[in-house]
Parts: sequence; C-alpha cells; structure tokens
Amino acid sequence: MSYTFWHCGILIGESELEGTANRPRQRGGVFRPTAYGVELFPRLTGILSAGHALKEYLDAHGLSEEEMEQDQIEEIFNATPAGRKIIDIGRTLSEVELRAPDGRSLEFESIAFSDLLELRALARELGPEKHEDAVDLPAGTPRYIVSATLSKGCGRDTEHRRR
Repeated sequence: MSYTFWHCGILIGESELEGTANRPRQRGGVFRPTAYGVELFPRLTGILSAGHALKEYLDAHGLSEEEMEQDQIEEIFNATPAGRKIIDIGRTLSEVELRAPDGRSLEFESIAFSDLLELRALARELGPEKHEDAVDLPAGTPRYIVSATLSKGCGRDTEHRRR
C-alpha cells in the first residue's frame, strides 16, 4: 500500500515508505513520481548541493555564519544562487502533503526528496578521486528517493490528519 505525496493539491508521486525498526516515526523509500512530480523534482531536491555551494561562497568571501548578523545572512540567502535555491526548496517542501495509504493526511516533522544522480555528482565533486562515470547509476537502480519523519503521534497505529 502506497503513501502519496501532493503539492498544492496535485499528486506528485508515491512510495511504500518502508519504516525503520528502531525509529518507528521515520520512513523512507523509493519515490515514484508522476509526470508533474518529475517536473517539480528540481524544486524539491538539491539541498546538499546548494548548502555546499553556499558554504563555498562564505569561505571564498572570508565569511563565517557564526559571526554574521541576521540581516547579513538574509542578504546572502537572497543575493546568491545557492541561497535562493535553499529558500525555494524550503518553500516548495512546505507545500507538500503526505497522505497515508487510506488517504488521511499525515503531519511530518521533516521530509526530504533526493535525486541519486545529484547525490552522486556531489559525491564526485567532494570525493578525493574524481571519476567522470560516477554519475551513472547501475541498471535498475531507482533514481528518486524520499524520507520523512512523522510527527509525534503519527506512528503506524496513530496516524492523524494534518491540521
């Protein structure tokens, strides 16, 4: 039975969201996007790459997030491509709804969508050995994954509606 994911009332995909035995509120699995989900996916993913790019920007300009004022941080987020990407991902994720297999909306504390091609490209960039073919996924490997941490009270037997 599949969990479904919706963006602004439009179905973007589904997943079995296999749980983890030692963390009952955490779920993760292969994400099977709809055509709209594939179009939206670039706005749901890339947080690690954008975070890395933002960190490189700060380092290149001799800036430290610990020493910056709030307005300086906001300016960097608004003025840099990496900062704008992070803001866009956050806004887009805030519009995602997760529904249980029976159709009930589920509250979640966090949610992340990942494109394994993007993750492999980032790993190649950050890794000590750079291989041009590192972005190729083995045949049959799913490309998209999703993980979510359900809100307290949203365990397997106590799922409830999002308010």
